[in-house]
Amino acid sequence: MYISSSVQAQNLWDGSLEAPTPAYRGVDTISASIGQPFQWADGEMLGGNWKPPIGSNRFYLLQLAFTLSPRGNMKVTSADFCLSLGTQGGKQAVVFDAYPREQTVEQNDSVTLGIGPDFKFGTADVSVAKAETTIDFGKVIPVVHVEGLQESRLCWRYTEHAKYPLSGSRRMFAIVTLPPEIKTALAKFELNVTVEDRIGRLFLMPPEFDTERLRFVVGERGG
Repeated sequence: MYISSSVQAQNLWDGSLEAPTPAYRGVDTISASIGQPFQWADGEMLGGNWKPPIGSNRFYLLQLAFTLSPRGNMKVTSADFCLSLGTQGGKQAVVFDAYPREQTVEQNDSVTLGIGPDFKFGTADVSVAKAETTIDFGKVIPVVHVEGLQESRLCWRYTEHAKYPLSGSRRMFAIVTLPPEIKTALAKFELNVTVEDRIGRLFLMPPEFDTERLRFVVGERGG
């Protein structure tokens, strides 16, 4: 199975980011959007070669994206994009793996990800050669690191780079695992951005009244 970088759909959310408390900063704003998530089940990607681990957990690949569009004199210095997974009956879905995980230097070559029998991401030639699914990720832009692997809440934390401003789109992949007792898990997004202008630093996020739009369901629907 091959997953292209060109998959697109209507945005999950778009609008202007706001400060948690009112702050007058003139007309400069940050427009932002969170793309509609895409997901694939383990059997779709690995077919007959897929052997679930002990415990019969199910796995899903998620393709996620967000876009930042600063206006005027606003400069984005950092952006945190977080994925949180809900609990059902005491059972917890977790983020098994994620990409990108740690990127501190410029990556000039395009990256092809592979997902092999261990259902983890790999970029080495040997990993891709053995992979049942490959993903054209494109060029990796610094600087980013991840917090929360194998936990219910994972964050990609982006920081500014002298050569690559924190504007435009960022794309991410996550592998989520669900215990056999639950068919679906509610996933929520957070987008927290730090900006600087002529006055100073400001923290921004989507409006509180849009919270309901920043969620989707991972897993099978119905029986």
